[in-house]
Amino acid sequence: MARRPPAPRQRVKSMHSAEYERFIEMLIERRRAAKLTQQQVADGLGWSQSLIAKIEKFERRVDVVELIQIASVVGFDPVRLVRDIRAYMLDE
Repeated sequence: MARRPPAPRQRVKSMHSAEYERFIEMLIERRRAAKLTQQQVADGLGWSQSLIAKIEKFERRVDVVELIQIASVVGFDPVRLVRDIRAYMLDE
């Protein structure tokens, strides 16, 4: 029996949704409230500053493990951020 070729990958629409944009805005707000630069966050994570910039410009997604790592460096509760974005989504 011949195998079917894999289906083409679909772009993730949520990356450019209003909800995802608000999520990134909340990350930026928390970084700024902590008076940290992108470079300081990157240094704390062992990442490049350009990676933080790409995240903040919606060019790279953040997964849950990265969210927890970012929260640890910036100093906020990632669970609270998830609750805040959920509240935002329910209010729309």
